[in-house]
Amino acid sequence: MGDIEIRGGRVVAVDTDTLRHAAAQASLAAADAETLRETLAAADRMLRGVLIGGAGAAHPAATAETVRDQGGHLVTALRDTATAYELVELQARQTMMRGDDAHDRRDAALIARRIDELGASSPAAAEIAERAIAEAPNPFATVGAQLYWGTIGTGVTPLLMTAFVLGAGTVRRAGLGTIPEGSRLIGSGPAPTVSLVQARQGTAPTSMAAIARRLPSTEGVGAIRVERYTMPDGGRRFALYLTGTRMQGDVGAFGMSSNTPLYAGMASPSYESARTALQKAGARPGDSVMVSGHSQGAMVASRLALEKEYDVPMLVGFGNPVQADVGAGTTQIDFRHSDDPVPLLAAGGHDASIGAAGSMVVERNADPLPSLGDLRVVAHQMDAYTETAQLLDASSDPRMDAVRDRLAEFQAAESVEVFVYEAQEGVTPASADAG
Repeated sequence: MGDIEIRGGRVVAVDTDTLRHAAAQASLAAADAETLRETLAAADRMLRGVLIGGAGAAHPAATAETVRDQGGHLVTALRDTATAYELVELQARQTMMRGDDAHDRRDAALIARRIDELGASSPAAAEIAERAIAEAPNPFATVGAQLYWGTIGTGVTPLLMTAFVLGAGTVRRAGLGTIPEGSRLIGSGPAPTVSLVQARQGTAPTSMAAIARRLPSTEGVGAIRVERYTMPDGGRRFALYLTGTRMQGDVGAFGMSSNTPLYAGMASPSYESARTALQKAGARPGDSVMVSGHSQGAMVASRLALEKEYDVPMLVGFGNPVQADVGAGTTQIDFRHSDDPVPLLAAGGHDASIGAAGSMVVERNADPLPSLGDLRVVAHQMDAYTETAQLLDASSDPRMDAVRDRLAEFQAAESVEVFVYEAQEGVTPASADAG
């Protein structure tokens, strides 16, 4: 199935606090090595005074000195790397600052001052940060190469590549795809029609693969799945699973027509349908709702987390066209395939880590060999993403501990009820003045 890469952001791969903690531990170890060296050196001097021709303790003392020196180099490298990643994060925040009011301008000034301080304190770290940004993965490279080699000789290659390059440039220049914290949708459309098509008892998910298998894009039933958990204290929690864009048959509220307004920051029928389904399942503002989705559904899930109508402990997106900074209270798991063109609409996502501790971007090349199958976008389908979720479940990455803790909270539920809904676009009633 191929290997997965786990990152914190487009540029930042690890948490800066983790690096600084590692530096502190390495510093303690280096100090211990120095203490040991001093003890062994003293022992060597004493032994040489009483032993004629004895070996003494010079060799172990030299070994301890080497450990001390190498430990010092490691401490410096870890601290410089942590400072470099903090610089990347600050520069990313600086880029996103709007400067609309005095508060924003004050924050921008504080960030600029901190960037100057960090750069002055460690020129080596500033150089690492600059190089990291310059050498960050180009999210368009893999898909572009596969489209080129997969369609060469068909006559459509020049047209595809021209459209691809123009589209990539447009996303970058417009700053689309990366949504800052605090963003809200604009407007509202006609109320959609959301109908219950299935209700039954269920179980709580225990893994990322279990979440992937529950998405309507995988199950093929309905457009929205809501799970309602009744906890021992009588409280309720919810989990929401949303389908991707529907291309055939009765597409309902999750057709292509919902994609463009939602990507541009406006309310869509699919978004309103998700809210209505939650309400029908009994969710109230402020309730805990884990949200997940595929493609357009992931974009809807991101917007639900941003709107703060519900408390969202975790957001899981598969092939998400956007990446939203949902704040430090939400663990965000963003599954991407480097050969899937849909996540390219996020233009690589945020440079720095976003979300709560344990948040991550999980990426792999799902279908490495170029072929005409790339035109069918097989890497975007949920069966491919389910395989990637299985790989993450098997990973020993420490960030998975936070994810497993989030899922474990559902296991305490006394009952799990499953509601599956279909959603149709609403119809705007004709004006009384219309002819």
